[in-house]
Amino acid sequence: MKIKNKILKNGLKSYYFRIILNGKATHKRGFSSRKEAVNAYRAYKVSEANGELESQQTKRIKFNELAKEWLDMKAKSVRPSTFKKFQERYELHIKKAFQGEFLDEINPIQAQKYVNRVAKELVDYGNILIIINQVYKKAIQYGYVDKNPFENVDKPRAKKAPSKDTVKFYDVEQLRRFLNSAYQLYSKDHYERYVFFRLLAFTGMRKGEALALNWDDVDLANKTLSVSKTVVTVDSGETVSEEAKTKASNRVMTLDNDTVAALTEWKLRQHELYKALGYESSPCNFVFNSSVNSFVSLGKPRQWCRSIAKAAGLSPIIIHGFRHTYATLAVQSGMDIKQLQYQLGHNDVHTTLQIYAEVTNKQKTETARIFANFVNQSNQISNQKNN
Repeated sequence: MKIKNKILKNGLKSYYFRIILNGKATHKRGFSSRKEAVNAYRAYKVSEANGELESQQTKRIKFNELAKEWLDMKAKSVRPSTFKKFQERYELHIKKAFQGEFLDEINPIQAQKYVNRVAKELVDYGNILIIINQVYKKAIQYGYVDKNPFENVDKPRAKKAPSKDTVKFYDVEQLRRFLNSAYQLYSKDHYERYVFFRLLAFTGMRKGEALALNWDDVDLANKTLSVSKTVVTVDSGETVSEEAKTKASNRVMTLDNDTVAALTEWKLRQHELYKALGYESSPCNFVFNSSVNSFVSLGKPRQWCRSIAKAAGLSPIIIHGFRHTYATLAVQSGMDIKQLQYQLGHNDVHTTLQIYAEVTNKQKTETARIFANFVNQSNQISNQKNN
């Protein structure tokens, strides 16, 4: 402890000292005597040891207060459609559950009870935990709490999805059946529905990317397709966003001959449809147009998929499942991982690597059969030598 003094303009002495509080150096000034400064120094050190300094008193905040701040930050950093999902999940499954609760009041037992409950109610409650864990990550960062009570919760099995949603993707034979069914159903009327699923299955495009396509994006002569926009959901409804989902989403894809032929056929039919309505030339810009000459709503392909799957005797998959189907079959066919990453428009190669780690049941069976045959054959050769 070193007490110093200086002469003020009025001629009086003022005492001060330098002290380390909470790891930071600071100066305390304005004491009229050395004794007063010494007593203040000692009082500060005692208060620090007892955790009584104002700087050591963390402001308490309620979970929903910080969650609102987190949502405000997300609104500025993610796509509108992504933010809308975060907001809906928070409003439906989180806000009411933590109404009036302070962040530091929620303990691991309460956290586990909450997780157990949402696991019984939701097929994919993991998306709810993502929001809660991110809110607590901010709480720790801001010093409101020391630990996240949800960090080590046990994750029970989620509510079982309806049987119609349990199939996540098709194998090669199922895909053939689905596309054949789509063609049989729509080869005469609504041919674009067959073309839509053909395009998803043979390119791995996202649903919104396909629905946002203009004919200017399709180069039939050079058999390429340019992806630069997508249909998204915002507060006012659905719109075409010129902002791709990721930087890697902007890409030029090469098309196979049969897909080019299907697109060419649909372009001619689309033109004829508009001629029948009295137009001299087709005014439609969208590859997949609605009845009011705009883009098709995001929910429509799901209805088409169910009709096609039913006719094919297959369980329907969500539309994103065709992307998974493409990726899985591409892996089976030996596509290079960097090629697949580009084709799918993944920013992070780790996302693509996860697909490589997912092997179909057929592959697992085939791997086991090959291994068993190898071991059995080796054993037979060994026995023949010994005899």
